[in-house]
Amino acid sequence: MNPIDYDQLRTTVEREVTDELAKVTDPHQRRARAEEIRDQAYQEITALKPARDELVVAAALADGRATKELADSAGIAFAYAQNLVRAYRLAHLPAGRRWARYAALEELRARNTLHREPDIHARATRAAREYETARARRRAALRHIDVAHEAVLTAGGRIHVDLRDTIDFAEVRREAAEDLRAEFAEFAVLNVSPEERLRWAADAVDQAESEMELLQPERDQALASLFFYTTARAPYQAAGLSRQGMRLRLERALGLPRGAKLPPREQQPTAARAAGVPFVEDAATELPQIAELYEAAAERRDAAMEIRAAALRTLAADPYAWTQTKLAEFIGRDVAVVNRAVNAPA
Repeated sequence: MNPIDYDQLRTTVEREVTDELAKVTDPHQRRARAEEIRDQAYQEITALKPARDELVVAAALADGRATKELADSAGIAFAYAQNLVRAYRLAHLPAGRRWARYAALEELRARNTLHREPDIHARATRAAREYETARARRRAALRHIDVAHEAVLTAGGRIHVDLRDTIDFAEVRREAAEDLRAEFAEFAVLNVSPEERLRWAADAVDQAESEMELLQPERDQALASLFFYTTARAPYQAAGLSRQGMRLRLERALGLPRGAKLPPREQQPTAARAAGVPFVEDAATELPQIAELYEAAAERRDAAMEIRAAALRTLAADPYAWTQTKLAEFIGRDVAVVNRAVNAPA
């Protein structure tokens, strides 16, 4: 038996798969072909492994035992070859009988006529070669599927971007609310009047909303750039949004009516360029930073609105009895805002 250089075999096979896939220029077809090679190789592996193992056992029966030479020719570890023979013995001999004894060996041979074939070792080697070839093809296909998938994503004018850093927005919001309430507590400890409390809260709401107004266009622009022009996955997570929230902003970026279906992925870069969506070069870095600032401002606004609502209710009640119109003018908001705060359930 001439042992096969299985390492060289695997290298050659994997190179052949690489060369074959390199000839397929269309990324969608290349990915499909890689998946086809993977599936076909898996089917071959499933069929070849038991056939190879059966032939290895038959060759061992012909030799009288599992040998290192047989294991090498089949591309398997010597211990694996021994385990194959041991499993065969346990399956066909009563417990405690050693197959090395002539009678036991003959009994085992009688159950497997393959050992009598003069080319049994060559057949075992051939099956092993086919098995390792299928494994190498599958391994190469699996490696190239990811590459081909990336090529599909970049089709149509996308660039590769890794969006790895994620922000713990729940923690950002918690800290922002705590900071604002702590700031208000320091102010309130001065025993200021309800009117001053309302002014403080109204200013805090206005300031937070001004920050949000400045940050939202930047956030949405970076989000759209990542979604339409790059391979970034799940950019809504970096933006602190839900999937639906992201879709609403993407529809707006393309000028689509609410609920309209976005173009197919391969057409999105072209559609975005036609709609005037700008490409933000550092969007992958900027989006999480902008979103963190935006979410903190939004949480400060919500916390300040709670304080503002409490102050509005205080001033609307006796002994102050401010009218809703007066309260609305004082905070610079519509009367409806005051009405909602004053009539909110306790």
